[in-house]
Amino acid sequence: PEEKEENVKYIQNNSELLIMLVNDILSIGDVERGQFVVNISDVRVNDICQQSMRTAETRLPEGVNLYYTSDVDDDYTIKSDGHRIQQVLVNFLTNACKHTEKGEIHVHTSLSETPGYITFSVTDTGTGVPADEAEHIFERFTKLNAFKQGAGLGLSICKTIATILKGDVHLDTSYTNGARFVFQLPLE
Repeated sequence: PEEKEENVKYIQNNSELLIMLVNDILSIGDVERGQFVVNISDVRVNDICQQSMRTAETRLPEGVNLYYTSDVDDDYTIKSDGHRIQQVLVNFLTNACKHTEKGEIHVHTSLSETPGYITFSVTDTGTGVPADEAEHIFERFTKLNAFKQGAGLGLSICKTIATILKGDVHLDTSYTNGARFVFQLPLE
């Protein structure tokens, strides 16, 4: 029974990764054809972060602690596309799960980190990213570790989504205990 359960987890994880890859490819195609759809509505910030974490939980390595903190109240909302915010956060979390074998992955939301913006961050204690690769990793098909799953599209999609939502994504090069990816959206 334990072996069956473990195999089911592998199948589920790989299926989710395949769906993520297909969605990334479709998103790239939509952008290139000028048909990338953005649906602006009220988004409950804490809910979207927690949903993103639930999506990534199946990829979480055993012994790695995943947790969320927030500077905003549970009923705090912004006008944006919740699906696209979740797409960015899930990509960040998927990368964190791939590159963190022990320690923690911390999702955080802040209104004070950069005034006038809401900041979403995913911080891990994994292998990290060399500072000189900070901009390069957001290019299409870029993978720093060829032995890890993925096609190197996720961070490129994140950059595209952030640009379309008038925000920004970047690697926090001042963080050196792993990697810290940041997604910032302007507050209107």
